[in-house]
Amino acid sequence: MADDSYYPYRDRYGVIRAFPEKGRPREEILRELRESAEEEDAVWQTGKCSGTMYCGDMEHYAFMKEAFGLYSHVNVLQRDMCPSATRFEGEIIAMTLGMLHADAAKPDARPCGSVTSGGSESILSALLAYREKYREERGITQPQIILPETAHAAFLKGAHLFGIEVVQAPIDQDTTLVDIDFVRDR
Repeated sequence: MADDSYYPYRDRYGVIRAFPEKGRPREEILRELRESAEEEDAVWQTGKCSGTMYCGDMEHYAFMKEAFGLYSHVNVLQRDMCPSATRFEGEIIAMTLGMLHADAAKPDARPCGSVTSGGSESILSALLAYREKYREERGITQPQIILPETAHAAFLKGAHLFGIEVVQAPIDQDTTLVDIDFVRDR
């Protein structure tokens, strides 16, 4: 087994392979978490990072940590006990619809949205929504999606999970743009 890649901190902190019979002191756990977080932050703070960190403002991250901490223990599915989750979700969707000019939609359209936990879930949700939409509207029972070779891995995962055939479109090695003729021909 490649322990180095599966357990990158094993030399320093060991590896917990089973539930311990006795818990560890909270301060010890927090010390370990702080140490690894500080080391990992130092890597992306060099500026040599692509697509992992979105702002780099540590003051903003501290604000987010405090805001998240107020609700991190809540199951947001319990909307009766935590109506703020409904408020937050509604406001996020409303702001996004405004930013995307949803008011310009056809008069009979009903722009809407959903909040997801990240890019992969967003991609999976979109694949499922389109599969269902076109099954109902066009009777498509064997859906396909054309993806550039460089597409996010979540498209392949979603296609597998939802029974969507993937057609891989090549990209131009110099420009990294998808081969439009290949897509058009299919």
